[in-house]
Amino acid sequence: MLLRYGGTVESVFELLGQKENDLTAAFGYSLARCPRLYAKLIDRLSHHLTFDLGGDPEFALETPDETGRTDLEVRLPGGLLVCEAKRDWLLPEVPQLRRYAGRVRRHGGGALVTLSQASQALALTRLPDRQVEGVPVVHLSWIEVLGDIDRARRGCRGQERLWLDEFHTYVKGVVRVKSVADSWVYCVVLNEQRTGGRRNLSYREWVTDELTYYHPYGVKRWPKEPPNFLAFRWNGFVQCIHRVDSYEVVPTLLDRFPDLPPSERLRQSHAVYRLSEKGIPLLKPIPNGARYRAARLWVLLDQLQVADTLADAYERSQTLKIHGGIRTA
Repeated sequence: MLLRYGGTVESVFELLGQKENDLTAAFGYSLARCPRLYAKLIDRLSHHLTFDLGGDPEFALETPDETGRTDLEVRLPGGLLVCEAKRDWLLPEVPQLRRYAGRVRRHGGGALVTLSQASQALALTRLPDRQVEGVPVVHLSWIEVLGDIDRARRGCRGQERLWLDEFHTYVKGVVRVKSVADSWVYCVVLNEQRTGGRRNLSYREWVTDELTYYHPYGVKRWPKEPPNFLAFRWNGFVQCIHRVDSYEVVPTLLDRFPDLPPSERLRQSHAVYRLSEKGIPLLKPIPNGARYRAARLWVLLDQLQVADTLADAYERSQTLKIHGGIRTA
């Protein structure tokens, strides 16, 4: 067993780190070392692109020019593929893609390839034309890449299989939601305001009756990685805690709940959680112990279960985080 910073190193690629550039570097190295994985990538891209994807590729990491630096380039006789990877459900901004589009045009043609956890539907809302300044843009989700790795591994032996296994383990570790053992709870407040629509539920009833919670994604410090647990408070008390059974990030909340009254806020991307049917036991509702109003707090589950107040649990959790090296999202 190899340990680093107190944690187990599961893949050699973990030694690079887990930042976006590290993820892209591992992807480029795996493509260069594993012809079957590269073939799966080209097959997937061929459904969206019309230029010739044949020929021997050359892979280049972090190539600078006057407009910036690309993460990964795949140089082909018939065109240039510029790959830009992101963690979570984020996507590259159009100005960034526009800089890379100029490089593709100077090469004589090609495409931009974005990679993140975002679904195809979410990516389409951010770039509905699937092109930037005439250069095609193809989005791939890391789930699709993991599927391609699985299929490529079936026919591999030796060094190629080894690198595919290492990359598969690494990607799963970088893009996973959370470790099952992660015991941080995201504590939010609910009110009785009704949300309209066919059933006209209050925000509290969405949780208590529908076992559903949602929030805007990627703005105003809402989490970009879903928590394992959600705690809900109303009337000045933490009233219930649920494990997150499943989640999805939708382009707009109206895609998931079309009967809700349209508004600018609901047209934003949202994270939608399905909550466990059985809540986490509490001896009794836990008083806030401080004026938190609508504040959203990260608290350790065990501290929340034994503390006299939410304020005590939050303070102890922060102490353990600082002195014990415990990391939140």
